[in-house]
Amino acid sequence: MELQQLRALIMVTEAGSVTEAARRLLLTQPAVTRQIRALEEALGGALFDRTTKPITPTPLGRSALDHARRILLMAEELRTAVSSDAGTLRGELRLGVAALWMRQLIPPIALELRRRYPGVQLKLTSGWSGSLTRRVAEGRIDAAVVLIPPKEHVPAGVAAIRFATEPVALISSAKTALKGTVPPEALRGTGWVLNSEGCGYRAALKRTLEEAGIPFTVVAEVNDLDLQMQLVREGVGEGLLPMRALPRRLSATGLQAFSIAGVTFSLETRLLYRGTGPIIPMVVPLIERTVSTLLRSAKTKQRAPQTSSKARRPRRPPRRAHSP
Repeated sequence: MELQQLRALIMVTEAGSVTEAARRLLLTQPAVTRQIRALEEALGGALFDRTTKPITPTPLGRSALDHARRILLMAEELRTAVSSDAGTLRGELRLGVAALWMRQLIPPIALELRRRYPGVQLKLTSGWSGSLTRRVAEGRIDAAVVLIPPKEHVPAGVAAIRFATEPVALISSAKTALKGTVPPEALRGTGWVLNSEGCGYRAALKRTLEEAGIPFTVVAEVNDLDLQMQLVREGVGEGLLPMRALPRRLSATGLQAFSIAGVTFSLETRLLYRGTGPIIPMVVPLIERTVSTLLRSAKTKQRAPQTSSKARRPRRPPRRAHSP
C-alpha cells in the first residue's frame, strides 16, 4: 500500500470518475486505474461501485477513504514538522475562499505567504460557504474564509475567527414599485434573479418568504453579479446582492434598493480552520491579519447605495492666495 494509491482513492471519490481524477492528479487514466486496482487487491475488495455515474465508494471504500485521509494528513504533518525543525516552514496550505472574497483576498494572502513562508505551497479552491465549511470539517481543506449567518454554529473540531458582518441588499428595477420598505405580502408573485443553490443569501431569502407563506420563485440562476444586476435592471426579476458589489450611485444604473419590513439580511465573515498540523498555527495569524485589514479598508470606503437621482454638487476648489 502506497501513499499515491491513497491519493488516487481520495481523488476518484471527490471527482466521481477515474478520468477526472487522472486530470487533477496529472496522471494518465490507466495509471490511476492501476493504483485503485492495487489498493483493492491489498484491501481484499472493491472500493467503488462502477455501475453508477458518478461512481461511488462501496462500504469498504468509504471506510478506506476515512483512513486514507488520516494517513495522508499524518504524512503531511510529519513532512512539515521535519522541515520546520530544519528551520524552514514547508508544506501545503489548502485554502478555500467564498466566491465573493476570491479576487480581493487571494492576491494579498498569496503575496504575504510568499514573502513570509516561501516553502509553503498554496492550493486554492472556491465555492459556496456551506460546502467549504463541510470540507474543513472533513479535513479535505485546511482552512476557509466563508460567509455564514451570524448565529450559525460551526461543526465540532473546527475553530472559527469571527470578523465583521456583510450587509446584503434587495434590489429591483427603478421602473417597479418595489422601493423603500415593503411588507412581505408585496413580494407575492415576485420572481428572483439569484445565485444557484448553495448560496447563503439565497437560502436566507427563501426561508424568509416561506415563513411568510409566500412562494419562492427563481426565474434565473446566475452566478455572475454584473449579469444579475443587468437582468434585474431589465425587469426579469428582483435580486439580492452583497452591498459591496453594488455601485455607490445605484439609481444611475437603473436600479433601486428596497427592504422587507422587519427583516435584515446579513452574513458574517469567518475564518474556519482545523487545529491539526504544525503549519496551521503559523499561517492562520497571517490570514487573519489579511482579512482584518481588508475589512477595515472596505468599511471606510463602503457606503449604502444612493437611490436618489440628484447628483451631488462638486466642491469648489479652495481659492489660492495671490503671490506677493
